[in-house]
Amino acid sequence: MPNFVPYLILTVISVAILAKTIVQQRQFGYFVLFLSYSGMVYIAELFVMVLGNCYVYKPEVLSIAYYDHILGAIVSNLFVIPALGAAAAVYHLKVRWLFIFAVTLVGVEILFEWLGIYYANWWRKEYTFIAVFFFFILSRVWLWILQTGKRWVQFLSLWMQGWAGAATVMYTMSVIGIRYYQYGFFDNPYRDDIFISALLALLKGLIFAVGVFFIRKLRYRLLTPLFVFGADMPLYVSGVLVIEIQFWLYSIIYLMLGLLLLWWNHYACNVFRRMRQSL
Repeated sequence: MPNFVPYLILTVISVAILAKTIVQQRQFGYFVLFLSYSGMVYIAELFVMVLGNCYVYKPEVLSIAYYDHILGAIVSNLFVIPALGAAAAVYHLKVRWLFIFAVTLVGVEILFEWLGIYYANWWRKEYTFIAVFFFFILSRVWLWILQTGKRWVQFLSLWMQGWAGAATVMYTMSVIGIRYYQYGFFDNPYRDDIFISALLALLKGLIFAVGVFFIRKLRYRLLTPLFVFGADMPLYVSGVLVIEIQFWLYSIIYLMLGLLLLWWNHYACNVFRRMRQSL
């Protein structure tokens, strides 16, 4: 069996869980909540996986090993754990269900190790259980606070989903060879690229969040993609950002994606502000 098949099965299951949650509740806005949870998991993985090098995924889809490793992580971080977190929050699942989810994910980890498509460097099964169980508790509490209308939670939720979106887009740009970052933080240049991309995605998610949360006038909001683009220019001039296509084409692609992310963040902001009405 090819390595990618179990990862694909997990992705399909998590998408089905998310789709069922959205359709049954008749609320597409829960997809935005799901992305916020993805951003929260991304934050943890930035420290644990990218910096800590705690485990390695091996779906064997991409020829570059580190990008392939990140693709495997995306299955867990963008799909599986956030989808279960969203279901736990929306359905107000009791602690015993959160416990069952956590145990199940530990079981999946054991299975993947047995199949040889994942291995841990220093990570332990106990850490998996504690981390995901805590995340499921947090997911429930987070949605409850969102529904009370707390502006700081709305803003953080907006930032997290914006960073998840930006990080995924930037990863895709690396994989298809549009550009990469190099500085020398790590011996592996692809790990270097992912680390710098993650930090910049976090910054760009923040710029989008500030732009749509605090700025009301459209003409000023439209400046947000330019600020996001501008954040890369010092890195381009210094050679940290290496663009593999013509600069004018890169600029057009970047600004178009920036406008798309601006529109999405505007929609996400409205979703979070309306969640108070669901109380």
